[in-house]
Amino acid sequence: MVILTFYKTHRNPLSYEDHSMKSYEMDGIAPSLMVLVCLGMVAGPASAATPDLTQFSIEDLMQVKVVSATKVEQSLQDTAAAVFVISAEDIRRSGVTNVMEALRLAPGVEVARIDSSRWAITIRGFNGRFANKLLVMIDGRSIYTPAFSGVYWELQDLPLADIDRIEVIRGPGGSLWGANAVNGVINIINKPARDTQGGLVSVTTGNEERSIVEARYGGKWGENAQYRLYGRQARRDNFVTPQEHDAGDDWIIRRGGFRLDWQSDGRDSVSIMGDAYEGDFNENMVVPLLVLPYAERRLDPARARGGSLQTAWEHRYSENERIGLQVYYQYEDHEALLAPFRLNTFDVDFQHGFQWGERQEIIWGLNYRRYRDHFDPSELIVLTPASLTAELFSLFAQDQIALTERWQLTLGARMERNDYTGWEFQPSLRLLWKPNDHQRIWATVSRAVRTPSRVEEDARINMVTMPPEITGSLPGIVATVGDRSFDSEKLTAYEIGYRTWQGRNFSLDVTAFYNDYDELFATVQGAPFLELESPSPHLVLPLHFRNLFDDDNYGVEIATSWRPVKNWWLQLSYSYLWSQLAERQWSPLNQVSLRSSWDIHDDLELDAWVLYTGKLGSVPTLSSLGTVSVDPYLNLTLRLGWRPLPDFELSLTGANLLDDQHLELVQEVFGYPVEIERSIHGQMKWSF
Repeated sequence: MVILTFYKTHRNPLSYEDHSMKSYEMDGIAPSLMVLVCLGMVAGPASAATPDLTQFSIEDLMQVKVVSATKVEQSLQDTAAAVFVISAEDIRRSGVTNVMEALRLAPGVEVARIDSSRWAITIRGFNGRFANKLLVMIDGRSIYTPAFSGVYWELQDLPLADIDRIEVIRGPGGSLWGANAVNGVINIINKPARDTQGGLVSVTTGNEERSIVEARYGGKWGENAQYRLYGRQARRDNFVTPQEHDAGDDWIIRRGGFRLDWQSDGRDSVSIMGDAYEGDFNENMVVPLLVLPYAERRLDPARARGGSLQTAWEHRYSENERIGLQVYYQYEDHEALLAPFRLNTFDVDFQHGFQWGERQEIIWGLNYRRYRDHFDPSELIVLTPASLTAELFSLFAQDQIALTERWQLTLGARMERNDYTGWEFQPSLRLLWKPNDHQRIWATVSRAVRTPSRVEEDARINMVTMPPEITGSLPGIVATVGDRSFDSEKLTAYEIGYRTWQGRNFSLDVTAFYNDYDELFATVQGAPFLELESPSPHLVLPLHFRNLFDDDNYGVEIATSWRPVKNWWLQLSYSYLWSQLAERQWSPLNQVSLRSSWDIHDDLELDAWVLYTGKLGSVPTLSSLGTVSVDPYLNLTLRLGWRPLPDFELSLTGANLLDDQHLELVQEVFGYPVEIERSIHGQMKWSF
């Protein structure tokens, strides 16, 4: 019996009312801001603010180079994939203060805020706190957490001024990037150090964004090297419960880092990047009890710290041949009620690209990744064994073939071996047709897999308590139990797209897709057994992970840009997603985004952004809340920016202006509903 059916058949033993649950509070910890300060003479004036994209034609923007879709740098217009690029200027003019909200700019990306510090983000369905079919990278470094098959988005609170672009690939990327790049790939690409020379100070404050302070300095090191150092602290206020009570989920995160880029005679280049972070979070949870009232709300004072060190080397033999080597290490330490754990990741990636003859461009590579984790036991989750080392090996190859002047064929495949399911094969075929200089039609067929996580293999998670009147005897703990027989989830995807740009002021990008999923996971009820451990005897009602069912979804994504006059730019996007089993997709049927960027004067700009998110219906949660209804919501964001001096900018932004508060999603595990509030913040940015 599937767990979703199990919960629907019983009345929820826990009310939404706050007075029926205990609340655990903690005194906030407010360490001082870590700011990296560099002393010295500035070699020259800092570059001015990011150039205004309204000064470029749409035809120019179609030539933007992307790398995430094919691992080969090519123009967006000639990429046979559903690609969208969020530029640095898009981020600045949207008024967002973090990467997570910036991802709402891309069509087909589903962004739902769970509470003040947590987000659920996916592409083309299956959303949740740990959406497990999306690969996310920062400069090619995976931030996918194998313990839960997802991303801790709150830890990716990056300095937005350092981001060059965010490449969003909708659709599978397994043939290039490996397992878990199932529904899409997001690659956050930071600016090289040469583009961040001089100093930058930014201060943001508002009713929800209480204070965001950021400092950065970039300079030269000798003749061929540039560097930058940065420090950032963000403190954010709490949101509210549906009963308009204080949710208590305020949080703070501090981050510092560096980047060093070195170039020789044009053949060799080296980049070294590192960062460290520390955060304090207050997270609402509904946890099971073995005594009345059998569940309670807790405010968990979670902490997280970690860091990474990454180096990349590239050597160019010629214009058409190069080799590259990337090595990174990252460390994560989470102290939380749900899962206290530490994770070490070491990754080595090699690739070689060259041109074969006049018509073929080949790239191939090898990857080795090693994970080492340790889980501390908690009242909610126990993993056996507590520590584990897992390794992953892979080999990929891709061949881009210019069949004719108008036709291009891309063949790719990846062989990958993991410790859970052994060898996995992920091929892809892409075809691009150029009817003329201003139109592209493309189609793809690809296969991708999602490998099991540690939790699905080795964990017992105590989810919810069933009172004696339901079990007929003792209280019963419903617990998911990991299963070593759990296999990978598989996807075969079919996509077709059309892209056109007419003149210099209009573009249209349309993608239709059909996804066929096999062996998706669900849980089945096992035989109950008695457990005599404290605090009192109880039954355990186990639920085992199984590859139980198939599913499919299909949809369409549209993105269009239009510049009616030189100083006014409109961008409209629409996405539609239908699923055979909609209750498992946890995704809206419709999403619409309309953005307006208007340069009122050379130093004054006004931006408006309307975002509609359709009804999710009854969202199932693996807690005593059962199901929660999420209604459609309409967001309006307005931003007014003023630049009295070339290197000094002031802005005022209001977000979620159409309602006081609204619900976007409830975490699927131990979730408690928290509603997003209206926010207003001002920002000062000075570069020197």
